[in-house]
Amino acid sequence: MESSLSSDHRILLVEDSETQALRLEFLFAEQGWQTERASTAEEAVDKLERIVPDLIILDHYLPGLKGVELCKLIRRNANGWNPSILMFTAEDASAVQSESLESGADDYLSKSADDSILLLRVRTLLRKSENNRRTAGKGNTGFRQARLLAVDDSPSYLQYLVHELSSDGHTVEAANNGPDALEKITLRGYDCVLLDIVMPGMDGIEVCQTISQMGANLPRHPLVLMLTAHENPSEMARGLESGADDFVGKSSDVTVVKSRVRALLRRKLFQDALKDKEIEILRVQAAREAAELKADLVGQITEKNRDLEETNRRLKETQMHLVHTANMASLGQLVAGIAHEINNPISFIDNNCYLITEKLEALAEGCDAFLSPAHKKLIQSGRERLSEARMGLERVKELIGKLRTFSRLDEGEFKKINVHESIDSVLLLLQHRNRRITVDKQFTSDPMLNCAPGQLNQVLMNILANAMDAIGDQPGKITICTSVQEGWYCIAVRDSGAGVPVAIRPRLFQPFFTTKPVGSGTGLGLAISHSIIRAHRGQIDVLSPDGGGAEFRIRIPLNLSQEMVHAIYPN
Repeated sequence: MESSLSSDHRILLVEDSETQALRLEFLFAEQGWQTERASTAEEAVDKLERIVPDLIILDHYLPGLKGVELCKLIRRNANGWNPSILMFTAEDASAVQSESLESGADDYLSKSADDSILLLRVRTLLRKSENNRRTAGKGNTGFRQARLLAVDDSPSYLQYLVHELSSDGHTVEAANNGPDALEKITLRGYDCVLLDIVMPGMDGIEVCQTISQMGANLPRHPLVLMLTAHENPSEMARGLESGADDFVGKSSDVTVVKSRVRALLRRKLFQDALKDKEIEILRVQAAREAAELKADLVGQITEKNRDLEETNRRLKETQMHLVHTANMASLGQLVAGIAHEINNPISFIDNNCYLITEKLEALAEGCDAFLSPAHKKLIQSGRERLSEARMGLERVKELIGKLRTFSRLDEGEFKKINVHESIDSVLLLLQHRNRRITVDKQFTSDPMLNCAPGQLNQVLMNILANAMDAIGDQPGKITICTSVQEGWYCIAVRDSGAGVPVAIRPRLFQPFFTTKPVGSGTGLGLAISHSIIRAHRGQIDVLSPDGGGAEFRIRIPLNLSQEMVHAIYPN
């Protein structure tokens, strides 16, 4: 694909960073491409009055007029010229990506991307510029509704894709394999094909190559958007090198996929419109009016969208609270039931051991004169075994007591509890996971604290379980400290695991964020813990101590009262 690309292309680079601009100019010079540089939007507009570049690369965050606004300005005033535009930014977020594509950019790329990926993107856009020049001035098809073909072997994802794209006003058809897709493409015309890169039999790469080879024999040559579940540079390179016009991951927000489709369709529509100069002028005028109207509408609905996003966030938070609370309440009821069922036979056994001991004592006293030394030794051995049995029963009773402490999980009332007993009860339930873990309890404070017992137990359960997961199957150590500092009751849990990378700390308490493998964690534990401690007017922080591992620190006010807590859970 690269061999057919000319080396005398001109690129306009709009970038305010001298370092970034010099790097890109050197990179493009190695490819034989000419680079014009502008550091502001105003300077770029001045250059565009004198030169006609094949590609414009815009920094999203320019001083003064932003890159997206400059992109809109270029599209509105192109006067029949259709430059390829690549938005280049340091911020890799779906919102910025959607904003860039909606402004009229043909593509979007993060500045952190490898140089090889950048060159692939630039070559693809330059190839489209050559196609634009070759097809200019030939025929006219007029404006029409876009026809799309979605190709994926997953019925559920295919149905979802067809529904979402249809809601965007497109005519969408579906194919669940490569041969079926090629047959439809041969018989009917499509503007864009959304193609899964991995399919049984004929994969997306082979289908894309076949479409490129068929070329003018097709009733309408479609643009190809490659879809993949594996978002990595090698997959992107394979897709673009096979002839795809764009590449996007399936995990991306569906709005990003739809924005990329719209960007491709804009490109396709302009190519078709270039076939007739009069239709081209009408289309440019319509696009300008639509862009201005859209800009006005966006300004009007932005505030409403923010309200909807906030409402959606609260609904998700409430849902996760309800699910987790129901699970913990069920666990508390189960534990309480087991403790009750065990307590009855334990009391019966303990009472019988006591009676047997008394009867052995009476038997020994009455028959002492008639017993041989061997028989006396047997009676003494029986006494010792009964004593050991009663000691074991006492240990079981102690465990039952701790289980009853934990069974307060379904309590919602606010009262004073013994924090040390709560910690012991949680450790008891988790002891099957810490066979090779040493637990060091450094309790230096008064154990009593005013709080909601069930919610505090949830926090302790989540943090201690995470600490054990961080250590894994290796021998390790968990240190639990309690203290009172300047009106705060402090609980610190430190593990000897791998620690928490600085990059993910800001997201650690976000709902559904998890670093565990798929199926091993829901990403709700720390988010709920953060919400509970915040409702208690407290704080929860994570640190990486000098000795390694991670340390979670919880602080709750000592003077906390029921009236001070504003709804521990949303109603």
